[in-house]
Amino acid sequence: MRVRYQLYCVTLVVATVFQANNTLLAQDVAAAARANRASHNNNAASVTADSEWYSPTRASMRAQDQGVAATILYEICANQDLRITMETVEKGKKEIAEMMVINGQWMLAKNVPLEKGYEIDALDGVVLNLKLALELLRAAAPGGPTGIKQKTTFEVKEGRRSIAVNTASASGGLEAPWTLHAIIEPSGLDQWSFELQAKHRETMHINGTWQKEAAPPTFSDDLSLDGWQILSIGPIKTTDGNSTILDYGAQISQKHLKTLGELRKMSARQDHLLTNAQ
Repeated sequence: MRVRYQLYCVTLVVATVFQANNTLLAQDVAAAARANRASHNNNAASVTADSEWYSPTRASMRAQDQGVAATILYEICANQDLRITMETVEKGKKEIAEMMVINGQWMLAKNVPLEKGYEIDALDGVVLNLKLALELLRAAAPGGPTGIKQKTTFEVKEGRRSIAVNTASASGGLEAPWTLHAIIEPSGLDQWSFELQAKHRETMHINGTWQKEAAPPTFSDDLSLDGWQILSIGPIKTTDGNSTILDYGAQISQKHLKTLGELRKMSARQDHLLTNAQ
């Protein structure tokens, strides 16, 4: 499903993670998707991956709303496998939800409510948030983080070019004109902390950390899939009367696998069969 975010992205950090009665809040990704599907902005500047900012091994983002604090941690492997850990704390009670993307073909979800037909939206929301933060960091410091040796403030004013970020199934960004107030500083070994305040019609705040380790994270084959939902990611074809609808999303798999290694082996076999079929 195609979704257009403007200044919704940071709100969705909270909306994607914070839950009420086991249902995503009204401002969740699925609602935004239905309201904004198939909208594009031709004046948007598409995100490119040639910036150093776009190669972290770990990144985190923090948000707070009405007494509920949320932290989202992104761990990115050398092969681009991704693990997202979402932690919320409300009145001293901690809850943790997790998602993973494996081989670009599988989405794993644990303690994440998924709405039928819109399962991929939960993943799209948090990924778009990260991509928007990375693009704002690039706008503030195009040379990348390694040149920042001390706490530094950046001011950006953009009148023409919008920011566009996307996944295979959703898009978003920040429309022009916009301004950015950014504070970036070293906070550890190969790690920088940041505070971003971007403004279009409204003001968004993003706080977090960016890190690039010499040895990226790895997800072991013996990782148990107990408690995880397994979903396949890719094109989805449905029919509506005489019409055929092509979409891109996630569908719950009927496979019952015990470990991440079993999932990887099954994925490799499917890739091999597909290659031979071609």
